[in-house]
Amino acid sequence: MAKESTQNLTCDLDRRTALKGEVERQFIHLFTGITLILLIRAAGDMALPLLLFLLALYVTVSVAIILDKLPLRLSTFLCRWGRPSKQNIPLKGIIMLLCGMTLSFLLFPEEIVYASIAIVAFGDSIATAVGVLVGRHKLPYSKEKTVEGMVSGIVAAFLPSLLFVTPVQALIGAAGGMLLESIIGLQTIRELNSQIIFKFFFNDNFLIPLFSGLLMYIVGLYN
Repeated sequence: MAKESTQNLTCDLDRRTALKGEVERQFIHLFTGITLILLIRAAGDMALPLLLFLLALYVTVSVAIILDKLPLRLSTFLCRWGRPSKQNIPLKGIIMLLCGMTLSFLLFPEEIVYASIAIVAFGDSIATAVGVLVGRHKLPYSKEKTVEGMVSGIVAAFLPSLLFVTPVQALIGAAGGMLLESIIGLQTIRELNSQIIFKFFFNDNFLIPLFSGLLMYIVGLYN
């Protein structure tokens, strides 16, 4: 029992299980992004406190999993869609997404925040799912990412962004976000991350909302 519990604490899923759940994990990622957009829109002036509360909640749950303070079945459920080669902190994906959203909320106008969340939720999810399911042509600079995934990600990120920003902003933000997503996991980039704190925040869920938001903000200044 002790050995089984330790595996669940670190979300150390075997490769076959992780691959099987990858598409499911991306749809959960998509649903989470949509839910967060609706929540912060409904929260109005309380949006920032809500984001900070959610961030604290998920950090607390993550620590509880690490310390083995949650029921084994619940810990296993929460870790189900983890990636064994990339995730050693439970719920790191949603924690990084909330960090990126919170900083975006502090830095950019509200409509750009919504668009940046849509880009990371729709673009990242669809790009990964399409790449896993039908991707055949690798990007010239990546052994993991595919042309099909990147193109579908740009389209998927662009369309919902139109609900919040101009077409030019949506296109630049979507293309920039998906380009960042395609290069962030490159081995040559990972080798530069020598500091633990830098490695922790060098995450697409954290960086895409900030990078896409910055691009859309700059474009908006010139429109």
